[in-house]
Amino acid sequence: MSFRRRGSRRSLDDFGWLRQLDLRSDVPSIEEIRDWSFDTLQFEEDILVEVFISMLEFYDLLKEFNLDRETLKRYVFAVMHKHRKDCYYQRTDIEGEVSVIGTTANASEEDCKSSDNGHHVFCEYHNWYHAVSCAHACFLFLTLGGADQFLESKDIFCIIVGALIHDLDHPGTNNDFEVKRNTALAQKYHNDSVLERHSISEGLNLCARNPELDWLKSFDNVEDRKYVENYITEAILATDPARHATIVKEALAFVEEGPKAYDSVTSESLSESVELTQFDRANLKHRLFIGRLFLHSADISNPLHASFDVARDWAVRVTTEFSRQASKEKELSLEVTSYMDGLDSEYNIAKVQISFFAFM
Repeated sequence: MSFRRRGSRRSLDDFGWLRQLDLRSDVPSIEEIRDWSFDTLQFEEDILVEVFISMLEFYDLLKEFNLDRETLKRYVFAVMHKHRKDCYYQRTDIEGEVSVIGTTANASEEDCKSSDNGHHVFCEYHNWYHAVSCAHACFLFLTLGGADQFLESKDIFCIIVGALIHDLDHPGTNNDFEVKRNTALAQKYHNDSVLERHSISEGLNLCARNPELDWLKSFDNVEDRKYVENYITEAILATDPARHATIVKEALAFVEEGPKAYDSVTSESLSESVELTQFDRANLKHRLFIGRLFLHSADISNPLHASFDVARDWAVRVTTEFSRQASKEKELSLEVTSYMDGLDSEYNIAKVQISFFAFM
């Protein structure tokens, strides 16, 4: 069975394409949001702005940090609009041009708007819905999972905001694709967590470039601002699949041998090592470990959704992106990413998902 929507393009108004959803325009209650069955794909994209702010308001974070709600709302809308972009593999300016460097991150805002020319296709997976879905998964880890008791309010804020922007301006292809093509971003970030570093930069620079979006100004203390920026940065970097093995090693050391063993395997750049036999809420390194683990887990949590239909929906979305990358690699005479090729049936998609479960 092949998964292809009617027509040649998908628009922002058509994210219910797989399950043929009639998108909801009502704002859900915090009780509905605070549930494993909550499905971001059921809602119109604007509604998810309120969903995101509701998760922050659950912890009274706007009041605690004196965050202006309208400023924050404008910022979240800006993040939403920045997800409205052409996937890189659809850009006509790279057709057959192996020498071209750069991604759609370099495109103008006008280039990223939808049009009727048939060339504009938005990311099926790495989109606004994925961003809010990840923030929501983190929210559930914090609330229903009870992890909030181990964190400070600033950590909770950084985790939820970091999840929202962790794939900002994502091109629909992966880090390896950037590196293989020697793009401007790959060069800028020296082939290290290329897209993650780009998203961090884009998310924080929204505040720096526009005072109307600058929620960071609420953290007027230099140390507090540095804390927030560093926590968000480290948490988002943890979503790079290349760091998966390291995160698992850290987590196993923490669980099986205690924080003392965890401290011995983690980077000293995060904080000084400490001699402890249990989790210490006063230790930034331990709290940051939770943030890093949560963002990485939320980023790959779709297969665990309470509804198989929702999990299947996300699986088809991400494998659709994989297929497009494989096709683009062939067009550009690049080495084809093997697991992204041949995903033209439900059976082959299922095989990839099983391999994903085994590895991740």
